[in-house]
Amino acid sequence: MKRILLGILVFTLVIGCSSKPEAVVSKFIDSVREKKIEEASKYSANKDFTKDLKLEYNNKMQQLFFETLFKNMKYEIISSEKQDDFSAVTVSVENVDTEKVFLMIFQRLLKDTFSENSETPPIEEEFKKILESNDVPKEKNTTKFIVVKTKEGSKVNVTAENIDVLFGKINTTLSNLNTLGIDSEEGNETQLPQEGPGAGKDQKLTEPKLDKK
Repeated sequence: MKRILLGILVFTLVIGCSSKPEAVVSKFIDSVREKKIEEASKYSANKDFTKDLKLEYNNKMQQLFFETLFKNMKYEIISSEKQDDFSAVTVSVENVDTEKVFLMIFQRLLKDTFSENSETPPIEEEFKKILESNDVPKEKNTTKFIVVKTKEGSKVNVTAENIDVLFGKINTTLSNLNTLGIDSEEGNETQLPQEGPGAGKDQKLTEPKLDKK
């Protein structure tokens, strides 16, 4: 009888811990990082999460870019704040600084264009050199994951900002190529929908498009 009661107690503790907002967010991010999108969708309150996060590569360069982002994705849960009908989990994410990568590409191409060397390396080659380098620039950003209670248990209401920060602010970078390196008056905040149960319905990743000449 004691063994049965002990088993029930352990089971209850495991279930209780796994349903905590921090645990749900960790499982979601871990699944994304491991490219287990179907598994990650189990922790997402967004019905279209799997479809929106589906990655299809048009070329090897795009594949290398996102493989690098997946590989370098690291995170740390900073805090968790419980509200009336949801919990806000603040997470610090470290990944490749996509803005700096693009700036480095542009600078190198510009330098090569005005150098005595008439042959300018292909942009794909420059991307590969930087992304495969041990010194690839990285940056830390914070984002809040909103955890809500559903009939299936606690789930993450994934926002566009969450996905953008996980992937090194790739969407922000590609949306602001004409202002790369210029800090806005509001600082380096992600210019995407903010946290909240109804924020950021579109979390699609934008793939880097390379012009073929």
